[in-house]
Amino acid sequence: MKKLIIAMTLAATLGGVKAYVDHQLHQKLDKAIIANQIAAEYSKITSSLLGQVIVKDLHLKTYAQIDTITLSKAYQFYNKLPESMSLNLEGVQIPIDNNSQSIPILISALGYNQYYASLKELNSLGYSNIRADISINVKLQNKKLLLSGKIDANSWGNFDILAELNNVSKSFKKMELVSLQLKYFDNGLINKIVSYLAGRNKITQAQLQQKFITKLNNDIKQ
Repeated sequence: MKKLIIAMTLAATLGGVKAYVDHQLHQKLDKAIIANQIAAEYSKITSSLLGQVIVKDLHLKTYAQIDTITLSKAYQFYNKLPESMSLNLEGVQIPIDNNSQSIPILISALGYNQYYASLKELNSLGYSNIRADISINVKLQNKKLLLSGKIDANSWGNFDILAELNNVSKSFKKMELVSLQLKYFDNGLINKIVSYLAGRNKITQAQLQQKFITKLNNDIKQ
């Protein structure tokens, strides 16, 4: 009986502490949104006994919607930069504004117009918005930061990111980027764009690719 009472008391205490922490997180996030004048809304922010902070249904108006944000080992932020951290964003949705049809000045100036697909054209190919799941892991040791990330963007493809930075501190002013690697795994986007551009230019896909490679090589040599 005593063990049951102790367990119930401990559970009630932990529940009360968690409720207090969640309330404080709610207030701090609301203050941060107001202080930084961010047009944002969310349905819930909670914590776990493992040190996670979880935000549900975050809407950054006109920019993005995120179903769930999970920040692990969040308690490390209270006194210093975290030595290790993981951040997961599930159900990230970014709408694409296809109203602007003008070709970017740089693309036009370099003569790559025929290889450029506008946002409206991407929309017609079935790419009306971006939906992705993002996972980021960070490790800090002796002012060196290693960052690795994965982006699963479904039909847009998958990305692997690896970065190393030196002189990491809270100010971020003296931070140096040592290396950056980006790997892209196509899920059909490239083939669709090449096929569309070849049809638009009334040439074959092989001809389009050869013309692009030739122009790119000539521009690099110059």
